Amino acid sequence: MTVTDALVLDPQQTRTVAAAFERLFPADEHGPGAADIGVVAYLDTALAGAEAEHVAIYRAGLAALDQAALTSFAQTFDRCAPAAQDALIARLERDELADVPAAADGRTFFELLRAHLQEGLFADPAYGGNRDKSGWRVLGHPGVWLENSADENLSPLAADKRGVIQSLADLGLSVQSAEAGLPGFEPQRTAEPPTGTADLVLVGLGAMGGLIAPILAGAGLRVVALEAGPWRTRQDFVPDELGAAYYCRASMGSKFLNEAPRWRRDADQPTRPATFSLGKMMNGVGGSVIHYGA
Repeated sequence: MTVTDALVLDPQQTRTVAAAFERLFPADEHGPGAADIGVVAYLDTALAGAEAEHVAIYRAGLAALDQAALTSFAQTFDRCAPAAQDALIARLERDELADVPAAADGRTFFELLRAHLQEGLFADPAYGGNRDKSGWRVLGHPGVWLENSADENLSPLAADKRGVIQSLADLGLSVQSAEAGLPGFEPQRTAEPPTGTADLVLVGLGAMGGLIAPILAGAGLRVVALEAGPWRTRQDFVPDELGAAYYCRASMGSKFLNEAPRWRRDADQPTRPATFSLGKMMNGVGGSVIHYGA
């Protein structure tokens, strides 16, 4: 991606953020840096979509970096020597730069830069970063796998899948659209307005409520179910970490965030914390369950 290809930031802002990312994650003997991994392309895509609320903060924060560079070194941030860039980033982290907007002080902007850097390095390549899976390769991360063996679940070591690295595209899957929203999520409305009286009201149409509701209805009872979450489709269960993060940032994932999955080989063994995410509980029609491994 060139500076003129950016969707949101202007060419100078793009050069400045690219230089900042490269100092935070520089190329070395272990692998490529942020620029070659495609972090700027990820950021540009994010600011044009799911992270659009941060555009103003980026423009003001990058302008403050450039102004500080001009004041201290008589050139914009991207033209400064690496040591000078490091010093300016350190000042940003300590909130010592002028003109960073009050709504997002220097420390807040630094943390936003770092968070987007990590996402651009290690999210699925479908989001624009992690070019050629190079971010995962630096970590020795195998990418997207739909299942692990019991031994992999219980091992204190990360599963390496014998060096094979997979993305969502390799599995024929795609990322969730940021514009798609949450189908059916209208908490003040029912999927089908009930008429008359009900024999039974189920509070929660999750894994258990969804199981017993048709049984009760089949027995002739009039059943109404209340559920806090949306109707879900197969697309909601794509193993897409960044998509899940966007979902949680939209304040729809408190239950998801608070779950702590545990694992056991069989019913006779005590559970223990999983060494990776086995999947977490969430609100929604049909719900979710966590079961022990066998």
